[in-house]
Amino acid sequence: MWGLAERRTSRFGRDFDVSDVYDQLDTLRGYVQDLTQSAGKSAGHSYGRARDIASETAHDAEDMMKDNLVASLLLTLGFGVAIGYLISRSSK
Repeated sequence: MWGLAERRTSRFGRDFDVSDVYDQLDTLRGYVQDLTQSAGKSAGHSYGRARDIASETAHDAEDMMKDNLVASLLLTLGFGVAIGYLISRSSK
């Protein structure tokens, strides 16, 4: 029984080449490096696009508030009164 296992192990040892393992590790290292660079570029591009959209939306909201200044002020005043009322009720 052990003779068969020893024969298989010794056959594996003969076919085992350290230089092949190093070559495969170098190839794998290159693949990982390419993948990392690709993911970094993609994330940077997505971040830039999201930042541009958020900036544009903020400018649009600011323009809308300037165009409707009275309504914006009344809405802000209404929120302030409502929050003040809720705070005063919870402290009683």
